[in-house]
Amino acid sequence: MSSLTWLGQAGFLLEIDGLRILVDPFLSEHEARLFRPPPAEPLAERIDWLLVTHEHLDHLDVDFLPLLAQRSPDVTVVLPTPIVEQATRLHGAIRTVGVQPGEILALSPTVALHVLPAWHGVEMADAYSQGRGEDGLVRFVGYVVKAPGICLYHSGDTLVTDELRQSLAGHAIDVALLPVNGRDYYREELGLIGNMDAREAVRLSQEIGVRVLVPMHWDLFNGNTVSPGTAVDEAAGDSGLHVLVPSRFAQFPLPVFGPR
Repeated sequence: MSSLTWLGQAGFLLEIDGLRILVDPFLSEHEARLFRPPPAEPLAERIDWLLVTHEHLDHLDVDFLPLLAQRSPDVTVVLPTPIVEQATRLHGAIRTVGVQPGEILALSPTVALHVLPAWHGVEMADAYSQGRGEDGLVRFVGYVVKAPGICLYHSGDTLVTDELRQSLAGHAIDVALLPVNGRDYYREELGLIGNMDAREAVRLSQEIGVRVLVPMHWDLFNGNTVSPGTAVDEAAGDSGLHVLVPSRFAQFPLPVFGPR
């Protein structure tokens, strides 16, 4: 049985086809948090893969890496190539794989990871972009995890763009984990780089045939929160798209989906 546990913000534990996969967990204490993190030790146990979409502290939790390496010595950290050194600088022994959009990794004989582009920013000065450096490498990515009976997409932090829509068109996404906090002038004035909002997340899900939308990235920092119910409202009347707002830290099973 596959399952998903929401850890708050954009963090998830995905248990799928015998693997334990963490995606963007932020498990450290921080003065700006609106809720305390869950105990990190159980979430560091028996982890096979840690997927990181970009370098912001609520996605790449460098303080968690030493514990993860201790409790899961065989873990592999997947993250955009330009930020690999941010992980290895604090824990040089941890195994890392740098990736770029278009690449595919075999997480196991039955589970594949597809790397997709994302549009965000390290600071407002470079928002909204792919964070492409002089070497042509980008700093922001999303991930599609494909296993028997399920295809799951974690977008990372991103806007909706024509290029993103095109990159998703070839994937039959069953479950989409999408940010819904949006963006606006006043938050950007404070240096808060936004994402797609609930309306965009629902519209994108409808366009690519998503069956279950899980709103994320709406609950952690004061001044950058929204109600996840806005996504529920936007999807009202669409019998083909289900919006799931899970309880934080609670595991819920993922259904096995039939062929399209």
